[in-house]
Amino acid sequence: MKAEGDQGQRRSLAERLNTLFAVSRLIDTHGRQREYSTAEVAKAVTADTSHPATLSRSYLAMLRNGSHTNPTLSVLEGLAKFFDDHRPSGTAPITVQSLVAQDDPEDELLRQRLADHQVRAIAMRAGAMTPAMRKQLLMMIAVFDQDDTPDPDTG
Repeated sequence: MKAEGDQGQRRSLAERLNTLFAVSRLIDTHGRQREYSTAEVAKAVTADTSHPATLSRSYLAMLRNGSHTNPTLSVLEGLAKFFDDHRPSGTAPITVQSLVAQDDPEDELLRQRLADHQVRAIAMRAGAMTPAMRKQLLMMIAVFDQDDTPDPDTG
């Protein structure tokens, strides 16, 4: 049942590519921002000698519309490099993993919780413990979870 609900939150490669096209902007000769065309990206990926990928406009169009869903690693590397080189400043790097990874809502929750310094300190200490010590710590946390008395620091 959970897998069914997760499917609605997962984005396809086509959706990820189209999002990258939408946010990666080109400044044209008139100083206007516009979206890169499929042909421009295919040509740039093929021209880049830092990876072995060659990519036609029609194949990239099929990746974008979802009719092809399993590109080679070299094609993914070429696309990731292009979009990483052209990503807006301040955004996360584009990698092959980010192109093919499934969205996991738990990853976002984990990132949010690990943003707290105290939570990170606890996680780092727990990571250095033996499995038996972690089991004991989890049992202690379970006892705290059952305690209904308010925390003196929050009240």
